[in-house]
Amino acid sequence: MDSEDEEPHQGRSLRRANDRATARKKKQEEEKERKGKALAEKAKKPSKQEKQYDKLLKKIEEVKERIKEYEEEVHTLENDLREADCPRTRVLGKDRFWNRYYWFERNAMPYAGMPDSSTANAEYANGCIWVQGPDDLERQGFIELSPDENEQYRRAFQMTVPNRKMFEEGDTHVFTARQWGYYDDPDSLDMLIGWLDVRGVREVKLRKELQSQREKIGTHMKKRQEYLSMDDKKSEASEPTTRVSTRTKTYVDPTGHRCLQWKNNTAITEIGHLHCEPKPPTYKKQKGVAQVKKPLIEDEPRQTRATNRQGKVPTRQGSRYKF
Repeated sequence: MDSEDEEPHQGRSLRRANDRATARKKKQEEEKERKGKALAEKAKKPSKQEKQYDKLLKKIEEVKERIKEYEEEVHTLENDLREADCPRTRVLGKDRFWNRYYWFERNAMPYAGMPDSSTANAEYANGCIWVQGPDDLERQGFIELSPDENEQYRRAFQMTVPNRKMFEEGDTHVFTARQWGYYDDPDSLDMLIGWLDVRGVREVKLRKELQSQREKIGTHMKKRQEYLSMDDKKSEASEPTTRVSTRTKTYVDPTGHRCLQWKNNTAITEIGHLHCEPKPPTYKKQKGVAQVKKPLIEDEPRQTRATNRQGKVPTRQGSRYKF
């Protein structure tokens, strides 16, 4: 028996405490690892709200695709209606001096022109923005003012309305409806759009029309410039037009003029002759005249029937007789 004075041995109890601490730490790590795996699996598996959100996004994308298809269909139908609508030539708009602006490509025709036109291979129809001067009624009261109004305008702007019109329009200015000008360059078209004032009732509408059609107008203007530059190169490369002089007349080769190379093939295809030529006579078939029909198979020899003395084919009744 151990005496009461001896101290108890502490080594065994310390080992048990260390073992319990290690086991507790290991258990905490396992619990932490288990929770981490559970969170990872939960993160991989979407929640109910996330599923609803993804489903809503898919519906939005489907609606956007459907709207895009409908917009393309509407654009196609509008283009077809524009090409088929030809009651009259429509005006793009008017500026501050009552000049009218036209773009003939949008009036009852494809933007690149008719397929059978003379410039169909060049992919443009006109390639210009045409400007017509003001009408007589529009010119009175807006450009041609009374002496008192002219003097009042001169005091305010140091020039009259006709002088301002000439100054702002430059070298090509139009004063009547019988005078025309045109824009054939995309850069000049951009300058025109920048010149228009958005504060004006007429010019804000014209500016909107030009901006909406800017890309198409510029494309066909470039096509026209390319086509004309090709003609210039051909004319420079080819020999100059020759003149053959005789005693009585002078012959000029017309191939140098591009407009003279055009032929009215549409009239010949549809009605069989040019509009300037008379209609060709139509021959009626004579009655009682036998028409020789060709055999269906020309390679086989043609079989001829026996005829009587009068040269006629015998009937069933006459076939029993021998002539």
